Order: sequence, then structure tokens, then C-alpha cells
Amino acid sequence: MADGSGTSTPDLPLTEAQEGLWFAQRLDPGNPVFNTGQYLDLRGPLDLPAFRAAVDGMVAEADSLALRIHDAPGGAVQRLDQALRPWLEVVDVSAEADPPSAAREAMARDMARAVDPARGRMAAERLYRLSPEHHLWYQRAHHLVLDGFGTELLVRRVAGLYAARLTGADPGQPLAPFAATVQEDLTYRASPKREADAAYWRKAMDGAPDVTGIAEGAAMTARSAHRAEAAIGPEAGEALRRIAAAHDMAWPDLLTALLGAYCRRLTGEAESMIGVTFMNRFGSAAARAPSTQMNVLPLRIRPDEALPLHEAVKDAVTQLARMRRHGRYRGEQLRRDLGRLGAGRRLHGAIVNIQPFHEIPAFPGLTAGLRLLGTGPVDDITFDLRTDPGAATLRLDVEANPNLYSAEDAKAHAMRAARFVTAALAAGCLAEVPTATPEEARRLVHEVNETAHAVPNTTLVALIDSAIRARPEATALRFEGQSISYRDLDRRSAALAAALVARGIGPGDVVAVSLERSPELVIALLGTMRAGAAYLPLDPAHPADRLARILGSAKPRLALAPAALPGDVALLPPPDWPQEGTAPKGPAPDDAAYIIYTSGSTGEPKGAVIGHRAIVNRLEWMRQHYGFTADDRILQKTPATFDVSVWEFFLPLIAGATLVLAPPGAHRDPAAIARLIREEGITTAHFVPSMLAAFLAHPASRGLEMARVFCSGEELTADIRDRFHATMRSELHNLYGPTEAAVDVSFWDASAGDRSRPIPIGRPVWNTRLYVLDDALRPVPPGVTGHLFIAGVQLAREYLARPDLTERAFIPDPFHPGERMYRTGDLARFRADGAILYLGRSDGQVKLRGFRIELGEVEAAVASSPTVQQVRVIAREDRPGDKRLVAYLVPAPGYDGAALRAHVASRVPDYMVPSAFVALDALPVNTSGKLDRAALPTPEMGQAKGEGRGRPPETETEHRLAALFAEVLDLPEVGAEEDFFALGGHSLLAVELMLRVQESFGRDPGLGALFEHPTVARLAAVIDAASLPPGDNGLRPLIRLGQGDESRPPLFVVHPAGGIAWCYGNLARALAPERSVLGLQAPSLDAEVLPPTSLDTLATDYAARVVAAGRPGPVHLAGWSVGGIIAHAVAVRLREMGREVGALALLDAYPADAWRAEPEPDAGAMLRALIAIAGHDPSQHPDLPMERGAVIDFLRRGGTPLGRLPEAVLDGVVRVVEGNNRLVRGHHHRRLDGVLTHFRAARDHAGRALSPAMWAPYAAGVEVVDLPCLHGEMVGAEATRLIAPALRRLMG
Repeated sequence: MADGSGTSTPDLPLTEAQEGLWFAQRLDPGNPVFNTGQYLDLRGPLDLPAFRAAVDGMVAEADSLALRIHDAPGGAVQRLDQALRPWLEVVDVSAEADPPSAAREAMARDMARAVDPARGRMAAERLYRLSPEHHLWYQRAHHLVLDGFGTELLVRRVAGLYAARLTGADPGQPLAPFAATVQEDLTYRASPKREADAAYWRKAMDGAPDVTGIAEGAAMTARSAHRAEAAIGPEAGEALRRIAAAHDMAWPDLLTALLGAYCRRLTGEAESMIGVTFMNRFGSAAARAPSTQMNVLPLRIRPDEALPLHEAVKDAVTQLARMRRHGRYRGEQLRRDLGRLGAGRRLHGAIVNIQPFHEIPAFPGLTAGLRLLGTGPVDDITFDLRTDPGAATLRLDVEANPNLYSAEDAKAHAMRAARFVTAALAAGCLAEVPTATPEEARRLVHEVNETAHAVPNTTLVALIDSAIRARPEATALRFEGQSISYRDLDRRSAALAAALVARGIGPGDVVAVSLERSPELVIALLGTMRAGAAYLPLDPAHPADRLARILGSAKPRLALAPAALPGDVALLPPPDWPQEGTAPKGPAPDDAAYIIYTSGSTGEPKGAVIGHRAIVNRLEWMRQHYGFTADDRILQKTPATFDVSVWEFFLPLIAGATLVLAPPGAHRDPAAIARLIREEGITTAHFVPSMLAAFLAHPASRGLEMARVFCSGEELTADIRDRFHATMRSELHNLYGPTEAAVDVSFWDASAGDRSRPIPIGRPVWNTRLYVLDDALRPVPPGVTGHLFIAGVQLAREYLARPDLTERAFIPDPFHPGERMYRTGDLARFRADGAILYLGRSDGQVKLRGFRIELGEVEAAVASSPTVQQVRVIAREDRPGDKRLVAYLVPAPGYDGAALRAHVASRVPDYMVPSAFVALDALPVNTSGKLDRAALPTPEMGQAKGEGRGRPPETETEHRLAALFAEVLDLPEVGAEEDFFALGGHSLLAVELMLRVQESFGRDPGLGALFEHPTVARLAAVIDAASLPPGDNGLRPLIRLGQGDESRPPLFVVHPAGGIAWCYGNLARALAPERSVLGLQAPSLDAEVLPPTSLDTLATDYAARVVAAGRPGPVHLAGWSVGGIIAHAVAVRLREMGREVGALALLDAYPADAWRAEPEPDAGAMLRALIAIAGHDPSQHPDLPMERGAVIDFLRRGGTPLGRLPEAVLDGVVRVVEGNNRLVRGHHHRRLDGVLTHFRAARDHAGRALSPAMWAPYAAGVEVVDLPCLHGEMVGAEATRLIAPALRRLMG
């Protein structure tokens, strides 16, 4: 093929390696990530004529650089086009202020341009002249025609030809023709070897786990990649060669196994799947043909890290040796064979690519250094290790998908993986290798835990005594309108303490307290501690069996209760308590203050013993950190059996403040709590987040003001935080801690300025350390999930009388010899800033189809609906192997199951949408106020074709409507709660449906009714109403497309060219139920309305309609295509009227300037637009006369919904299309004093000078969001899935 003559060459089929890339780039043709590129930094006296001759000589031989690929009836084919050969271009940038930067910026621009394989040049060769002795040689090629090894071939060939020109050396053999690659591929495809390879891979993958990536999220090809690099020192290279030679391994295989071990560590799985590359060239006739042949196949990583290094990697090395014999079988085909299709069914996670052939060849008189610019598509993360054949130098390049990793993540992985490899080779055992770098470990183990703070060596009793002496007449307690002074509290608690001591009770003893919330409860707790004993709170409402088990374990000396407790515990009821007495000496700092029992994993309660030193640290930190004073009034509403009650009871008493006791049972009554807060002037209260959500949903919470609200006990979601600040005025603080560590050990300020999503549990309190460690108790890096451990002064002394449990839970602190740490059983990770994110219990993280799912994230999505008061999501496996997410919720007014499902689906990926939503009157809770999972009902999932359909139609109207839905949507059946649009309906099918409704029922609820009531049940209710609303043909100038929260400003969407706004139905449903969407439609659809004389006149009309709608807050606007041009003009007019404009979203709309110079469309163009609006491709009907009557007749005969519109309306659509063309061409934009957001159809407009930057003169700022869509897809379901979350953020 390389004859250079320009003669025609025959078409060739694509190779298997090319087919996968061809398909991927056809899905996203505007994506420049398919460009591969690099440059050589050449320093020294370059002989330019010799270099040009060398590069052009290589180009003349490298046929793949001149390929043109296009579709053909039998599939895509490729052909050599001599005109496309990328002869060397020389670009002199030496006169630029910064020549290196100018050259690199030019390369970046070139790399960012997508190449059309059917039209564009597939490769480029450029030499940038920076100075007489400094040049950058830039190479760029589409991945369809070149891979990494192919690029190496080109560089080596140029080096040989250049040396031959300068020294007369032998230039070597020419490059092999590309046709040899194609022929070899065809031969393999037809051979028995391919079938044998397929059988090998099916067996090798038997039992392989689903793939879990290093990062969370779906691994889909991005439009760019983050790049980072790190060097692996020469000592590691020497150790690599030595260990490999000693154990008869190939050093690239050993290196692959080590990088695989690093990846497995970060996934947290016992077995991980990485991708490894095969060059598929050695021993091949096409070995010297530049082309794309690289293949990626899965390697199972499952080392026993305790073994010596050579044994730990033996399994991976053995696999690699076997795989090499079957490496031609394409990974894309294997994925199809195994049914691993879709983002959740990957073949592998990270890719490890070892390139032992990488050695920059010599260029006489020059030094050369290589810099990679792109290696092709990156789905997840690639570890690309380049070295020379002897592994003397090792360089690790990392490319990471920016949708999954930040630039900082990529840099960290490069540095960390290099350290991991170096450490493993030095240690000789993977178990001894830390995952985090020494710098990361030092920061996360020591620096973030620098919490040392002086705290008095005293007891809680002594702190309270000091407060009593300071203000004896101040009010200590308030209960049901009555007050008790500090003096009276001192007298009565001292008397009770004296009575206990008289009974022989003191330090080391336990006193059970089983009383309702009352002053007597506080006196009992304080009196017990003043006697030196530890109090054991018991809930009188708990089952007798549970109380008996606790009492049998704790063996209290006495019970302070109104009646006898199970067993033979001595009783001292409140009526028998003395009123006078002298307080005894009291406890020492090392004595126990209280014992709280929690549920054990076996169901047997276990009692955490907390000492005075621990709780003093906790309370003194809280008092000083939050500035509590004697002026505070702190609400106590948490049951005494829950550890939060400890600070509620005693923080006010050490601060000299007032403790306000809620009546018994009031903690479950939002109205009662709100009333108490108002009447008692409460400054501080605590809520479990689920209770806070219920409290905020109650009208009584609105407008409350406090100084501080604290949350703990469950995850505080960002949605609850935001609802809190929209409802009340107060600081909000998120605390975390288990009962085993004196209530709370970390804190985070979630007050009004906090924007964290998710909300961290924060940083450790005084004298406390928090570690996030892996299974081997090694620190994990930021962003990596691990187990949370707690160390420091607040740890419990023990589980009472359970040394076995104590030994398992409280283990030696490996970072502070002689101290202990507590294994919480919680999962967590560090943020980059050192704050900790709580990820739930270790059994609260689930994996479905390879995706790690944090249930808290799903809960947050459900809870963000105003129709949900409370929610908990769990993973159920009611049938073996069929694990599903189920959302249990307490509905609020307006709850609709189908609408909620759509709401959640618009916020999380499909794999995170619960399979069932179960509405309950209340979520069942256990004695600590937390979710009682055992009490949750089994959901009705449905099976076979009825699965997911919800309830079946019940009334006659529902049955008839469901049948019509099914007919129009071509479905076998439709449930009563299913949404017409969620089932695939669109605006044109909606017309068809409502025409059938009118024919079937003889009543016309109007098209607008379907937009507002899109389910069978809701539309049936409209039809069955005694009197239908006024007929609505859906063509009013202002139409409601979606119903949302009326207290929030709606989104106004402006019609595109045809004047009708129905196309925004998908967007309206995605934003419901929190945001209403109103459509602005062309008034001149009505023939009685004169068309506007200018676009500014139209904008003034629309602005007036927006204002007349009377909605609160800023005006949010969006428009697709022509609608975006109009929306901008409306925004300008609104600002002139003094109205605030919020979000302005332009969906692939470009200024009028872009169209003014275009040729005037003829009548035929207008009619072709009408055909396209109806859903037909005009190019498929070449014989149709482009005349109005013929086109309208075609639409009617074709049975399209648009064709069935009344003739006057159809005429109006044609009239508006024509009019809008005139308006746009005559419009001159004025500047908007605000920011507009442009959603660009990134797969469209190739070769056209359309850019969002064209809006820059007409706005204070332009933000651009690229979408992998065509212009015509911008209001479709896939684009809407991406646009809706962005709009939600813009609207606030």
C-alpha cells in the first residue's frame, strides 16, 4: 500500500481491535479522547532538512496514518488515502514570549479537537522550533490507527532514518505494510485457534467476581483524562530484576502482579480484577506494521499477602504466562461472551500496562525526553509503566477518568503506587507494605490527631459540685412548669448518696435506675455518682426479659425504681428517699460513672463501662468548644438508656445552666417538643437525624430559634441539614461517637455556611484519636474506605463482666504502644482536608452488580422529596441470590409512589434506585430509638411481567385508561401507578393518547391534564370528576408541564422553533416534585393573534406573562435551540423591569449572530423542519413535494400525532416556524448582567463555527456544560438525566 503514488487502493475491513474503538467513537464522535499523542523534547543542534526527510520517510511507509474509515453496507471499511499522509509541519514559535508554553498550548488545542475518521486527517506530525537548539517533535494519531507500540515503531524508524542521513549508518528495514495486519487478523478470526482461545477464557473466568473499581461510580469513557507520573528508583529496578531472576519470573509479570496487588488493596475486596495489555505482535508477520493491535484482558488478583513475595505473586504470574498464549482473543468479545455488558458488568477495573520496549532511540547530537499527552480512551484508571528492556529505569504514568478521580487523586495514585512497588520489592512480603505513603500515614495517624488538651484530673461529681457552690440559688431543673434550684438539687442528691453509702454502696458498685423522665430521675443519677457508684439506666417500658438479662449481667446492688425489677434486686423507691443528708466523699477520676447497655451482634446486651475521666473530657470539651454558659437552657428529651442523655443531663449542671426536662414520651411528639422549646426558651437541643426530619416536617417547627442544635446517633444527611436551615434559625452541629467512647468523639459544624455533601463526622475532640485502617490495621490513604478505630482518654473501661468481648473490641493501639483503641465496626474514609466521612456500618455498605452502594446516599435521594418525612433504605435478599434495595418510608402529604420513583431516578444512577418503596405509618424503632430492621415488612416485589407495575387497575375508568396507555405505548400491560412518560411516552404520543381518550370517553380533559396527571390512576380521577376542568389543548401561551413545590420559584422553559413547549416534558418530570415547570408557548399559534414584529417584542410579552404568573423569588429560565435565544432576550427584559433572574440555561442555543449570515431558508426548509418535528427523517422521503398541502396531507395520512392536531393549530406551527426564522435573523442581542449556563451538544456541529463562547459579549459570564448528545437529543431522556441535576444546582 505504501507506494505513495496516489493510486486507488481497495477497501479493507476493520480488524477486531479497530472494531471496538470504531463503535465507541461512533457513540461519541465529538470526543477527542480517542486521540493519542506525545512529544519528544529534542535539545541540541537539530539538522532540520535531515529531520524532515526522516519524518517524511517514515510517513511514506506508515500506511495507517493515511487511512480513511467509513460505513459501508457490510460494515465499516478503511482505505488508504494518499492525500491524508501527515507530512511534517514545522512551526516556529521562537518569537513568542514563552516559546515552550506556546508550543504546548498549540499541542493541547490539537489534542482537544475530535477527529472524524471518515473525513479528517487521522494523524499529525509537527516540529515546534523554540530556539536553534531546542525543538519539540509532536505526534498525534487517532487510536483507531495507532497504539503505544505502533508509536514506538514510528519513533524508532525516524531515529534510524535521521541517523542514516547524518552518519551514513544503515537505516534498517522499512515499516511493514498495514495490509499485513488486516490479513493476519482475518486469518486468526477464521482459525480453530480463536475457538480454543475463547474456551480458555471462559474457563479462566469461571467464578470470577463482579468488578469493583478503586473509585466509586460508573466507569464510562470521559472526554479527557487526568495525567500524573512518578519515578521508581534504580534500587527498585535492581531488586525487580534480581527477584524475578531468582524465581524464574519475567520481571514485567512480577511488576504487573505488584501493581495489581496495589489496586486490590484499594478496592477492599478479597479478589480484584485488573486489565492487562497484550501487544499481539511478537512472532507476527505484522510486528513492524504501525497499527492498533493492543488488547486488554482480565487478570484475577487474589494474593495471600502473608506469604513471601515470590509465592504471593505466583498465581498472577502463572496466569500471565498462560494468558499470553491466548492473548489475541479480544477483550471486547470476551465481555460479550460473559454477558458483562453495561457499566455495572465490567471485565476489569484498573488497567496495568507494562511497556518494556520503551527506550528512546538515539538521535545523533541530540538529547531526547518523552512526554505523553494521551493514550486513548480511559474508562477508569491506567497504570502505564515505561522502561527499557533491562528495567534499568522505571517511570510510572497514570491516566485517570476525571468523572471518577480528581487531578489530585491521579497524582496521589502515581506517587502511592510507585512507593508500594518499591516497598514490596524491599520488604519481600506484601503484608509488610503499607498502602498509604509515609507522608499520608504521618498526616492521618498523627497530624490530624494532634488533640492534646489539658483537662482537670477530676470527676463529673466534682464539676457539678463547683457549679452548685457558684450559683446555689440559680435554677438547676425545670419540669412541667416547676423549678428546682441548685441548692435543692444538692440537698436531695446528697441525701440520696448518703443513704446509698449507708447501705454499703460505693466505688465499684452498680445502682440500677429505672424511672420515667422527672426530677427524681436526675436526683437518682447524680446521687448514685455522688455515692461513688456507677448508675445503670433502665427503661421501664423495655420488655421484662431484656431487663432481666441486663440485671443478671450487671448485678446491681440496688435499684432506684418505683416498683420491683425482675430478679431479686433490692429496691429503694422514690417515696423512701431521704430529704436530708451529708454528701459522701464521692468517686475518684478512675472510678466508673455509668454503664449503658447496647445491643450485641448476638442479640445479648453488653454494658459499656464509662469512667469519670472519660466523661469529664467529653463534657469539658463541649462546654468550652461551644461556649456554654449559665445563661443556657438545655433540653433533655433523650431516654436515659441512650448515651446522648449523658451530656443532656450533666452539661447544663457543670455549666451552671438550666436543665429543662421534657415530659415522659414527649421526645416522640414534634408538636410537644416545639411548644416546649418556645415556652421554655430552649437554647440547645439534640435530635437523632431521623427524628429531626420528622420534626422539621411538622408545621410547629417553622420559625423556631435556638443557639445550637446537635445531631448524632445516625447519619446527618445534607438534605436534612438544608431543610433545617430553611425551617429554623440555629447553629447545627454533627457529632459522632459510639457508647463505648463517652458519647461523642468527633464534631462537624453543619451550620448555614456548610455545603458539604455528604456531611462529615469531622475531626476528633480533645485527647482523642481517630484512625481509618484496613483489615491488617494499616492506615488507608484519603478517599479510600477503611474501618474506623477510636483511641484516647474517652474509651470505655470494658464491657461489664465480658472480658471476651472487651478483648475483641478494645485492642492494642499499634501507633501508641501501651494504649488501646476501639474497633467501632463502622466504615469511614478521610477527605483530602483531613475530615472524616462516615459510611455506615461495615454491613451497611452493599454491592450490587459490581457497584459499591452506600445506603445513606440512596436515603438522601429519597429524603430530598418533600413527600417523604422519614426513610431508611436497606438491602434485602428475600430470595437467594436476589439482593435488592428497598426503601421504607413515612409519607408526607402529596406522596405518590410513581412520582417518588421518578424523583429518585433523577438523582442517582439506575443501580441505586430501590426496587420497592414501602410506605409505613411509622418506621419501627428499637429501645434506643434506632431502626428496628427485624420489624420491617417484606416488600411485594412483583414477578415476571408484572414486576414493578405497582397495583393493577381497579375501577372501570382505570382499566379502560390502562388499555389505552398500553396501546399507544405498545406495551402488553400498564399498572395503575405507572407514569405515561416514564414508560417511554413523549409529547407527540401524548397527543395520540388524548385523542383516543376523547374518542373512548366522550370527554376531553385536554392535553395539559396528562402533563399534570401522567399516571393511569391520576388521569382516571380527572376523568371521573363530576365536572371536567375547562378544555385544555395544551397550546395556551403559558402551560404547566410539571407540578412542584409552590413555595419555590418555578422554571420557565421557552419553546423551540415550532412554538410548542411540550418537548420539555422529560425535564419537568425530572425536576418534580420539588420544582414546577411552566412552558412559554407562541401566542401566534392562534391565528387570531398577530405575530410579533421583533424578537424583543416577543420577549417583552413573555416577560409580562412571567411576572403575571406571580411566582416568588428569582425567575429561572431555560430554552432549547431558538428557545435559548428567546430566553436570553426575556432575561434581559426582566432585568430591565427590575426582576431578579436566577438560572439562565441555554440548551445548545447560539446567538442570533450565528444565523444572520446563513443563507435564507426556502419554504422547503421550513416544511422539512415540520416533518422533523413530527418525528420523521425528511431525507427518507425524497419524493415528497415540499409544499404545505402535500406535507400536511403526508402527516395526516401517516397517522402521526402532530398530523392529527386541528388544521388551524398545524397551520399555526408552520406559521411560527417561519416567523421565528425572521425574528432571529433580525435580532441584535443586548448584554445580560448575569451568568448564563450553556449546555453544549458536544457530539454535534462538527465543521461548523458554533461555540458557546459566542455568548461572551452578551453576558457577564458564560459557563459551559458538555453533554454527549446531538442537538436534536437535548430534550431527550438521556440528556435530561444529565441536565436536571445541573439545573437543580443552578436554581439552588
